[in-house]
Amino acid sequence: MIKHFFYHENNRKEPYRPQEDAFANTDNIYVVADGVTHDVDKDGIYPIPSDASKVAQIICDTVTKYLSSKHPSLENIKLAYLEANKQVQNFNQTRPLYQERENNGYTIGAATTATIWISGNKVLFGVLDDCFISIFSDDYKDHPILKSYVEQSAKILDANYDWSKPETRKLWRKEIRNHVYIHEGKKYGYGAIDGRQGFEKYLQLGEVNLKPNDLICIYTDGFIKLIQDLDFVKGLREQAFTAQTYEYIKEYAEKLNSYKEKTAFFIKH
Repeated sequence: MIKHFFYHENNRKEPYRPQEDAFANTDNIYVVADGVTHDVDKDGIYPIPSDASKVAQIICDTVTKYLSSKHPSLENIKLAYLEANKQVQNFNQTRPLYQERENNGYTIGAATTATIWISGNKVLFGVLDDCFISIFSDDYKDHPILKSYVEQSAKILDANYDWSKPETRKLWRKEIRNHVYIHEGKKYGYGAIDGRQGFEKYLQLGEVNLKPNDLICIYTDGFIKLIQDLDFVKGLREQAFTAQTYEYIKEYAEKLNSYKEKTAFFIKH
């Protein structure tokens, strides 16, 4: 039996900003996506509607629909994301932000994402960070161990470039995203689905054998701070997944000053 609890929240400090997290699920497939924040325009106005928001939802809907008719496998997760990328390409090519990409810092519709597919006592997953999965057993060790390509690449960016400059943001989105970027002999890069090829280099695929009472988490980056807090995870794993669970998460997010928009499925198998 699978029981899940879903949590979805806007940015607490800027609740007027468009919600750019998206989600979808079936009985045993769960998908989340986090739209990549756009730049404001020359008048300081944030794009509304947000192309990133639409792209995130396209990904979730496409992956869920594709996998629902397939046999559980890592290859099918990869193929589902490739199909989602095609759909995002079709969408982006109709959008003014994409058409002006060379002049607006390449702030096109894009999103990171994660998928889990529960099959018997196994979880198959595909992760394109800054979305993640975490599974906690009795030892409360966070597994599987995943790379954060975004974090690794951001370090080189922060150390050598000025994010306030449009040319830096364009470099990050056009040359580093979905590519291999060489800096001082070292390779950097990260993946996001934006309709271009290359994201699959950074798609982390794998499977985990489940144990009794495991807590499975699939979430956008707004939940990272909470998932890294062991007391939060212990309290969540002990929850019966009721209305009180919502209050528990909300209060803990306030305690940690976790104000970013956040989306997660918490699943007991």
